[in-house]
Amino acid sequence: MEQDYRNCYEEHIDMLSDEFVEMLVVDGCFIIELFRKSAQVPIVDDPVIHKSWMRTTLINDLLLPENQLPWMVVECLFNLTQDTTAGNNYPLSLSLPVLTLRYFKESTLGMDPKVNGTFVNKHLLDFIKNSLLGSYAVKNEFDRSSWSPIPSATNLKKAGVIFRCGKKDDMLNIIYKNNVMKIPPIRIHVNGESLFRNVIAYEQCEPIGISKFTSYAVVLENLIKCEDDVELLTESGIIVNSSGCDIPLLMSNLTSDVRVYNFSYSKLYKKVNAHYLHPFTRFLAPYRRIVEDPLSFFNFAYAVVAVTLFTFIQTIISILTYQRPV
Repeated sequence: MEQDYRNCYEEHIDMLSDEFVEMLVVDGCFIIELFRKSAQVPIVDDPVIHKSWMRTTLINDLLLPENQLPWMVVECLFNLTQDTTAGNNYPLSLSLPVLTLRYFKESTLGMDPKVNGTFVNKHLLDFIKNSLLGSYAVKNEFDRSSWSPIPSATNLKKAGVIFRCGKKDDMLNIIYKNNVMKIPPIRIHVNGESLFRNVIAYEQCEPIGISKFTSYAVVLENLIKCEDDVELLTESGIIVNSSGCDIPLLMSNLTSDVRVYNFSYSKLYKKVNAHYLHPFTRFLAPYRRIVEDPLSFFNFAYAVVAVTLFTFIQTIISILTYQRPV
């Protein structure tokens, strides 16, 4: 089994057998004990569990790509240390995937991540990524052709696109149909940028495939260019900012110097751009702004009524003063 664990690492591990096994056991047992204790009522004098800053630091460290421990190691140790006499005694009866998700649940980007049994998990970061993918994990539709960025959320709204909140358990499943874009809600928290960066970095290191999270980050970066975009998506229930960070800057930083292989939203982009660039859409844009702005709409309606009334009065006067030629 030791060789199987060594094969999980890309680089050669220059450690003696005993040292290597000891490292795996110590790290694995720490993770398991952390998850189990966190599922219980926290002990006040336990700095690892009780201190919020410690929890934030631990989550950041546990999800760094370079700190990953093979999932099979954690799973093996978990099974060896599980109390088989616990029965339904909470939390000893919880499985490793459920315990893991409970620990990270409030620190993930998704609103309702679930244990995803579609893939075999490689490590903790891979587990979190798979839990956020939801049903999107099995969707491999993409267009290899080139794609152009879409306008920001506020510009799309001016073009008649309506933003609505999608299903919260399907984070990456963005849908565009009949000028309505449904985006599942995303929670931006203290660990948000770190988690986003780690998942994207992990995707960049994987064999060339569909960069689903990287593609998702590109969509958010295109839609969110300023605070007006953030406000629009927040009002739609799509963004929940619990960190108070500068979201436009965050999204811009996430996608800088990142390559996207097989962009997974290219078909959606083509539909959105086709609507936005259509001549009829551009023709209606000024009138949409008038209707959306109450003051502009009032002034416009007042002007229409005034002109109509003036024309009507002028017509009546012309009729009354008309003299039939003798």
